[in-house]
Amino acid sequence: MALMTWNSNFVTGIDIIDEQHQWLIDLINAAAPVLAIDYDSNHKRADGLLDQLIHYAGFHFATEDRLMREYGIDPRHQANHLDSHGSFAATVTQMRKDYASGDAPSGSKLLSFLANWLIYHILGEDQALARQMKAIDAGMTPAEAFEKAEGARRDPTHEALTQALIDVYVLMTDQNRKLLEYNHELADHRTRLEELVQGRTADLVRALDAAQAANRARSSFIANMSHEIRTPMNAIVGLTWSLRQNASDPAQRLRLDQVGDAAKQLLAIINDLLDMARIESDRLTLEPLDFDPQQVLQEVVRDVSSAATVKGLVLKLDAPDLPPLLRGDPVRLGQILGNFASNAVKFTERGRIEIRAFRLPGGNGRQQLRFEVRDSGPGIAESDRARLFQPFEQLDSSLTRKHGGTGLGLAISRRLAEMMGGRIGVDSAPNEGATFWLEVPLEVVQSGFRPAPARADAAAEGLGGKDAQPSSVVLERHRKTLQRIAQLLADDDVQAIPLWHESAAQLRDAFDGRAEPFESALAAYDFAAAHALLQQTLALLESDR
Repeated sequence: MALMTWNSNFVTGIDIIDEQHQWLIDLINAAAPVLAIDYDSNHKRADGLLDQLIHYAGFHFATEDRLMREYGIDPRHQANHLDSHGSFAATVTQMRKDYASGDAPSGSKLLSFLANWLIYHILGEDQALARQMKAIDAGMTPAEAFEKAEGARRDPTHEALTQALIDVYVLMTDQNRKLLEYNHELADHRTRLEELVQGRTADLVRALDAAQAANRARSSFIANMSHEIRTPMNAIVGLTWSLRQNASDPAQRLRLDQVGDAAKQLLAIINDLLDMARIESDRLTLEPLDFDPQQVLQEVVRDVSSAATVKGLVLKLDAPDLPPLLRGDPVRLGQILGNFASNAVKFTERGRIEIRAFRLPGGNGRQQLRFEVRDSGPGIAESDRARLFQPFEQLDSSLTRKHGGTGLGLAISRRLAEMMGGRIGVDSAPNEGATFWLEVPLEVVQSGFRPAPARADAAAEGLGGKDAQPSSVVLERHRKTLQRIAQLLADDDVQAIPLWHESAAQLRDAFDGRAEPFESALAAYDFAAAHALLQQTLALLESDR
């Protein structure tokens, strides 16, 4: 904003004088925003202003002296005018010396002096000079013109109005000066606040970077430690299973079963921790394979059927219209659905559990599928649903004591679904059960061949006898089992051993001489070598198709 504003009240009618007055007002307004603040750094700006004021006094006063001589202005007015000029020049010169000596007045004092002098000089001396010049042009003598001008100035009404106008301009100028000070203070506060915000933001960025680095280090540590812990646990599970197979004493078999179950539960917890650590450190990857979605669903049902039967729950699978062959990661898909199903069995005391799957419209060239696991359990309050998919979250600590678990299953499932390009959620209300769902786009494989669904009586079909079918057919029939074993071996999971032995009788001949080295690698817990042999077999299967 401006300290002073030029308007018609300042006009004298002498063009050159009005132009010079406007130049001085512009000069003052340009310096005002800085000089209104009493900072030492503004002395340099004040020095420049004073230099220009001395320059202004030279040409402005010379112009007025020339005009007064040309018009023969009464000596009495010339004396008053020269006194005003001298007072201005003396004050400016003294201020210049004070600034040079370091004993300078404040910037606001300098501005107040200039504004007040200019108002009094224009409304007093210069407008009186203009009136005299006009009177002389009209034919009056200089003395008559002076008396008329001075008479008007001495008129009580004119003097009162003039003084009132001067007071108003002085007050407005002082208020403008204060507003400039306030604006500068506000700007300074804003600048300091911006600096503070920038500094705090930088601190937060550094803290976030440190937290993310610590989180990555933690995830890496958990992944490494989980792997180190799981290696001896695999041996415990494997040796317990071997002892259980050879034990004849029922009491020993019972105790070995208990040891094996406890070890498997601990191994499941370690696997959850390892999966979560891999996800957080971006080290978990999907393995796309061609698979039959019906087989994935049937395995989920098979995995939870025993527990559901013990609790007297009705377990139903409803998936009549799925594509026969999809491409995706069947192991991770089964992990998500298995987590839904095992939770449903765990938290449902009576009633039924229904597993459903069906097509959805859309998918941008891929088939959008929706999988649901619906139970008749206690239900979940709306306020608790969001927490379900956070790591280590469980709705009530009593549930942890009653049912166990790490609280990682649903968090892992959510991240896996996102990696697949899908999403998961839950629809529920207290006392109305819950429906956990997964929506995911999967590529439909255009093939005339459909893998045979897993059947409970497959072992009775004589697949490993002398009249066995070609190895590619046998392997194709057990593709899902082989893929699961491959995944377990890749994860150093000892559960690959019993899973292999369940189907070994049907698969040995089909391995074309690789069964013995494969089983030797399993027995030595050399899962890397076993995984490599199995991958070779699966590659041959792909080439035969």
